[in-house]
Amino acid sequence: MLQLVLSGLAIGCVYGLVALGYNLTYVTSKTLNFAQGSAVMLGAVTALILVVDFGWPTPLAMAAAVLVLGAFGLALERLAVRPFVSRGSMAWVMSTLAVGIIVENVAQLVFGKSPRGLPNALAEHPLTMAGVGIYPLELLIPVVVLGVAWAARIFYGATMLGRALRATAFDREASLAVGIDVNRMVGLSYALSSMLAAVGGVLIGPLVGVSSTMGFLIGLKAFAVAIVGGLEMPVGILLAGLAYGVTENLVGGYFGSSAKEIFGFGLVILVLFTRPTGLFGRTMLRRI
Repeated sequence: MLQLVLSGLAIGCVYGLVALGYNLTYVTSKTLNFAQGSAVMLGAVTALILVVDFGWPTPLAMAAAVLVLGAFGLALERLAVRPFVSRGSMAWVMSTLAVGIIVENVAQLVFGKSPRGLPNALAEHPLTMAGVGIYPLELLIPVVVLGVAWAARIFYGATMLGRALRATAFDREASLAVGIDVNRMVGLSYALSSMLAAVGGVLIGPLVGVSSTMGFLIGLKAFAVAIVGGLEMPVGILLAGLAYGVTENLVGGYFGSSAKEIFGFGLVILVLFTRPTGLFGRTMLRRI
C-alpha cells in the first residue's frame, strides 16, 4: 500500500502541475488551453529526441524542452486563441482542441506509435523503503513541484512582469487603464501554461514511457483536477491533484486499471454534482 501511495503522490503532483496551466489561462483571459495534454506529450517527445538522437545531457534536454514549449504556448495563443477572443467568439475551444489533435498526429508520424523510454538515471533502479520498491524520481517529483510553486510565488510577488500578470488576472479593465499590455500578459499565461505541461511531461515520461498518445489522459485528468479543485484556486488544484493521484493509484492497485478510470471520473462527477464550483472554489457574486 505504501508503494501505491508514494507513486500516487508522484502522479498526483504531475496532474496538479498540468492543471495549474488551466488555472493560468482561465484567470488571465477566461479561456482554457485545451491543447494542454498535447503539450505534455510534446515536452516529453522533445526531451527524448534531444537525449537519444542528439546525445544531450538529460537535464539540459529537459530544460530545452520546457523552453520550446514556452514558444509553442505563445504561438498557440497568438494563432488559435486571440483571433477568436478579439471577435467575441467561443471558437477558441475548437481551435485549441484542433491544434492538440494536429500536434498529436504529427508526433505520431514523426515519432511512431510505439512508446519509448526517456532515459533518466533516477528511474532505472528502485530504492527499497519499508520493504517496498520506489524509484528516486517518484520521490523527486513532489520536490520539483513544490519548487515550481515556490518559484511562481516569487515571480508573482517580486517581479514587474509577475505583478502585471497577477493584475491582469485580478482586473483586466483596470490593468488596461494603467497601461498594462493585456494581450502580452495573456500570451505569457499560455506560454507558462505550456511550460508547466512540459515539466509534467519530462518528469512522468521516464516512468510511464513516451508516446504520441501519452498526453491525452494526463490532460483530461488534469482538467478534471482543475475543475474539482476550483479553476481559480491554485492551492485547491494542487490538493485535488494529490488526492486524485493517490485515489486512482490505490483503486488501480487493488481492482485494476479499468476500475481506477471508472472510479476516478465517477468521483469527479459526484464532486461536481454536490459542489459545482469545485471543492475549493467560491461562488462569485455578480452585479446585475
